Amino acid sequence: MKRIVVTAIGAGLLTLAALGVAAASATELTRAEYVAQVEPICKANTEANKQIFNGAKGEVKAGKLEAASKRFANAVGAFEKTIKQLEAVPRPAADEAKLNKWLGYLKTESTYLAKIGADLAAGNKAKAQLDSVRLNRNSNLANNTVLAFGFDYCRINPSRFS
Repeated sequence: MKRIVVTAIGAGLLTLAALGVAAASATELTRAEYVAQVEPICKANTEANKQIFNGAKGEVKAGKLEAASKRFANAVGAFEKTIKQLEAVPRPAADEAKLNKWLGYLKTESTYLAKIGADLAAGNKAKAQLDSVRLNRNSNLANNTVLAFGFDYCRINPSRFS
């Protein structure tokens, strides 16, 4: 009797473990599903940034650095909101490290946008240009990290805002 109870308990635990594995794999997100969930978030941010940055280049060229700096401050707010939304999306376990690295680059991107805005507000166009170069380098690192995902809107493309 003791052996039957132990065997029944063992079988029950195996069944629960099997169900747990099945449930975990059933809820496991694929890379394609992840991309499908984050692309609309990135698209909304891209469209917002088109509006925010509309005319910024002309303002910098015309020496209206304070006005351009406000655009960067607005972009930082929108981008940080986007990063929070992206962080809330579950990531495929196999891509967890890669996506965490990518999100880190996005946070650095936000920092550079803020620096450029501060540089422009201070009237330091040369420093803003230097930080812009750093921003573009960071964008390339972010894009290269997730190249295999085939992102469209989640790929950082500064030419969309020119």
